[in-house]
Amino acid sequence: MIVFSTIFWEGDYSSRDIPGGVEHSPHTNAVYLICADGTGLRRLDNLVQNAQAPCFSPDGRWVYFQSNAAGAWNIYRCRVDGGIPENLTGGRSLGKDSFGIGISPDGRRVLFVCNDGQIGRVAIMDADGSNPRIVAPGIGYHYMASFSPDGRRIVFSHTAEGYRLKVMDLRGEGIVTLTPDHPESFVGQFTPDGKTIVFFRRGGDIYSVGSDGGGLRRLTEGNQYGEFKLTANDRHGSSDPPDISPDGVRIAYCARVSGVPQVHVMSLDGSGQRRLTDLPGACGRVKWSRDGKRMAFVSFVGQYPQLHVMGADGRCPQRLTDLNGAVYFINWGPEP
Repeated sequence: MIVFSTIFWEGDYSSRDIPGGVEHSPHTNAVYLICADGTGLRRLDNLVQNAQAPCFSPDGRWVYFQSNAAGAWNIYRCRVDGGIPENLTGGRSLGKDSFGIGISPDGRRVLFVCNDGQIGRVAIMDADGSNPRIVAPGIGYHYMASFSPDGRRIVFSHTAEGYRLKVMDLRGEGIVTLTPDHPESFVGQFTPDGKTIVFFRRGGDIYSVGSDGGGLRRLTEGNQYGEFKLTANDRHGSSDPPDISPDGVRIAYCARVSGVPQVHVMSLDGSGQRRLTDLPGACGRVKWSRDGKRMAFVSFVGQYPQLHVMGADGRCPQRLTDLNGAVYFINWGPEP
């Protein structure tokens, strides 16, 4: 099963950076579920408006998402089979907005970013929203965090230090700078064995580094892709990182081919790079299925990117959606 959010707008969509945030064209969002064979499409967020960035809990019973329906960004969860969504951060706010969801491998904790209107900082809470706290309150702006496989550490981009990539434990201690000579490093992800972190830098090229800070390696040259953009006027875009296969052997990513981003795959050490798609529309948001046998991604069909699925070898790409809006964030869950 796949969960995804769709963005709807009228006219030409645009975005740009402004002091203190991002300015967007007026738009709305909605969350959907669909089976990997294209059946069973249903809207999940009918009780909470403007939901986006959904992801499954590891056991597949819950979908977490973010919404500003309550007047500020909050994190919600709801049962996959229905029920009233719970606002996990609205009554326990650490700041003005809460967004950017990461679930621990055991499903017991949630990482997110709390923003007090000036800076964002990584926070953590229990899966039901209880016990929220900022992990490292004294280190300034930091975000884009994800858990290690054992759930004991997190990797994050330290905005206050030029977006250098760092790791720390859940007490905010043991901080190690992974990229001291490489600012503008984004969206780090641990490999399943916890030994390596894969990330990308401004300009789109992909790197890996040991989780202890050793063995920094550049994996791609001239990738020229790191942001997913809805239109030519989407100046801000959204980070679109590579994705590590469940067995930790391969990396799926998007790279520009003749100006059009397409899905590629390579080994963890950067070898064996090859293109998997050859579609007329730009591709993005590639994600491995939980069993590593398939990939989901989006590709533009006319004005809007739509959800596609294909085998891990690139065979039999299939378009799953035909919506009057742009499929924007996608994540896999278990098959029913």
